[in-house]
Amino acid sequence: MYCLALIATVASLFLINASLFASDTDDRIESTAKQSYVFKTYLKGDDIDIQAKDGVVTLTGTVSEESHIPLARETLASMPGVKSVDNKLEVKGEVPAAFSDAWVITKVKTTLWFHRNVSAAKTEVFAKDGIVTLRGEASSGAQKDLTTEYARDVEGVKNVINEMTLLSATMNPEDKTMGQKMGTMMKSGKKNDG
Repeated sequence: MYCLALIATVASLFLINASLFASDTDDRIESTAKQSYVFKTYLKGDDIDIQAKDGVVTLTGTVSEESHIPLARETLASMPGVKSVDNKLEVKGEVPAAFSDAWVITKVKTTLWFHRNVSAAKTEVFAKDGIVTLRGEASSGAQKDLTTEYARDVEGVKNVINEMTLLSATMNPEDKTMGQKMGTMMKSGKKNDG
């Protein structure tokens, strides 16, 4: 009888601790998401409510752009402790008609968000009759080319005009890159050794 009571007590303590741990994890998921760079920078003007229960996150509310819906979902899905994301976010205002210029812009922006080798944040996207114009800054020629290719792959895009500037091209001629500075330091160090 005593053993049975002890086993029941231990089991109930285990269940209570498991539920408290799940609650702590859910609270951590919610607070981490709200404090994340993506939510504080790109989604800051959106009205997003985050509810986590046993690692299942539900997103409700409204966002200003359609591209923010997958951005919010993927940000939470990549967090530790998140098992799944139920995304019930809606776009505030009218949703653009399929293949309209506004629709193409949204699709290009969304595509850029999901490629780490380009900077969606530093890329402005414009569209007129299916012709997309990209402006902003690229860190390299390769990043500029990749941005063009990703935009070109979006359904409804007829052509891409890339007017992005390269960050290194905006430097003053007398400014040196980090690599040039390191090279100068290495040369001066060799002179002092010899």
